[in-house]
Amino acid sequence: MTKLFASLRFACLAALSVTTLASCELYFGESDDGPGGRPNQPGFSCTDNADCAAGCFCGASGTCEEAGFCTSNEDCADGFICDDRGSCVPATCSADIECATGEVCQDGTCTATCVCTTDTQAQDLLGTSDAYCDEARETCHFGLDPAGYCVGTLTCNEKPPVCGVGTTPLILDGCYTGECKGIAQCEAAPVCEELQHFEDCSARPGECSSVATGTNCTTPSGGLCQPGDSNCTCENFTFHSCETTTPGN
Repeated sequence: MTKLFASLRFACLAALSVTTLASCELYFGESDDGPGGRPNQPGFSCTDNADCAAGCFCGASGTCEEAGFCTSNEDCADGFICDDRGSCVPATCSADIECATGEVCQDGTCTATCVCTTDTQAQDLLGTSDAYCDEARETCHFGLDPAGYCVGTLTCNEKPPVCGVGTTPLILDGCYTGECKGIAQCEAAPVCEELQHFEDCSARPGECSSVATGTNCTTPSGGLCQPGDSNCTCENFTFHSCETTTPGN
C-alpha cells in the first residue's frame, strides 16, 4: 500500500510539473504569431516580451523563457513584475538612479515624468503642487520631497544644519531634515530668518536685514561710535543673523 501511495504521489507531481512548463502554451489559442500559428513558446527567438506567449518573457539570450501568470506584482518572484499580458517579466529597475533623466522607477519599470531644474518647474509641468524636482537627476517626482522644503513651519526645537552661501536648510513635518538646497532651486523664497550668510541676506534689500557686530567703528567726525549712533563706518563686520525687515525701520 505504501508503494502504491508513493507512486500516485510521484505521478501527481509529474503532472503538475508538466502543467507548469506548459503554462504559457495553454493561455493562447490560434494566432498568426510563432511556430504553428501561436505566439512564441519557451525556447523560440524573440526581440521583446510581446513576441512571447503569455506566461513567458523575452530573455537576455533572445529566446522566450517562462516565468508564470499573474494579476499583480505580488504574484511574481522577486525581481519580476506583472505586465499588461498578465505575465511575470523581469523588472527593468529597482531604483530611480537606474532610469534615464526624466524617468522614475515605478513598480519595477522606468516611467517618464518630466525634466526639471526646480520644484516650481516640476509642479508646473506635472500640473500639481504635490510634486518636486530631484535636482541631482533633473527629474520630476509626484508627492512630497523626502529631502524637505525651503519653506515650512518649524515645530521642532533644534538647530538647523550649517549650509553654504547660496543655500538654505530644508524643513519637513516641522523639523529640519539635515539637508540644504540652493536658494535658486527653492519652491519659494525662504524666510529671512533661515538665511545663514550676509551675502544671501543682503541680496534681499527691503525684505531682510542683516544683524552684525562691527569692529573699529567711527562716526563721520572720526570719533568712536557709541550705542545708538548712526552713519558709523566700521573696519569689518561679524554677521550674526538675518531678520525680516520691519516697515518703518
